[in-house]
Amino acid sequence: MLAVALKPATGLADDDDQAPAEGRYFFDLLDHRSSFGKDFFIDSFLGPTLDSGTEIELDYLHGEKRGLHDDEVDTEVEWNPIGQLTIAGEFGWDSEHEQTPHAGLEGDNIDRGGEAGLEDVDIAVYHPIFQYVSKNGQVDYTAVVRVDVGIPTRGSPSSQDVLVTPFLGHMLRLGDHISLEAWTGPQITIAPHAANVLIYGACLGYVFPHKQFPVPMIDRLTPQIELDGQMPMSSAARESLFGVAGFDLGFRRVGEMQPHVALGYEFPIDQGARDQLRWGISLQIVFDF
Repeated sequence: MLAVALKPATGLADDDDQAPAEGRYFFDLLDHRSSFGKDFFIDSFLGPTLDSGTEIELDYLHGEKRGLHDDEVDTEVEWNPIGQLTIAGEFGWDSEHEQTPHAGLEGDNIDRGGEAGLEDVDIAVYHPIFQYVSKNGQVDYTAVVRVDVGIPTRGSPSSQDVLVTPFLGHMLRLGDHISLEAWTGPQITIAPHAANVLIYGACLGYVFPHKQFPVPMIDRLTPQIELDGQMPMSSAARESLFGVAGFDLGFRRVGEMQPHVALGYEFPIDQGARDQLRWGISLQIVFDF
């Protein structure tokens, strides 16, 4: 468990002055000193990406519950065309297989088949709307607005309706090591019998730079813990809460590219999550440009 020690309120008040006027831009809402878009914040495993940048991300997820295992492969491309605006697109393949134990051999399973096909194609646009950086630079906060649109592909694992999710994201850097990201937003299904839910989550990370983690070719190590949940907004939806514990390895830059590899273990927290998953493994390979 990561412990976070904050300064007393009286100490933070001393740093409550904003940066000089010339350090702010975008109608005086953003700050050039912010860590946003500078590769300090890591990508969450299950939640939306909030940090700006240009990258290619490859994801593999394997999940199991009693009698069923699921394999998912996703590709996400993020593009930063102008300023802090980022446009992202994600598509993937999902395969679900049902298994039953073999009557005569313990631990041996019979594959009963399942479904496989393209997932929804997700298009997202996001941009920061406010930033605060304390005078000494130790407190760095950014608020982000992100809108996702999930377009069905009519494949077996894909939904049959358009999903629209407007997110409000929060990104906080404390000192040189602690990063905290949080997000919330309603996922609205455009359909006659919508299963609308409120999506929420948070990701806490602690950055160990190379001087504290002196491994060749490694620029930094970031252990992270994440919570991802949903609350029903209609009778067709259900509540669930998942956790992910893992780490992100950032490699040294190769020219203009910096590779990342992240590995996480996913686990259910409440009954709604246990109905969907017993355990899961998430692997991310990211190329930042």
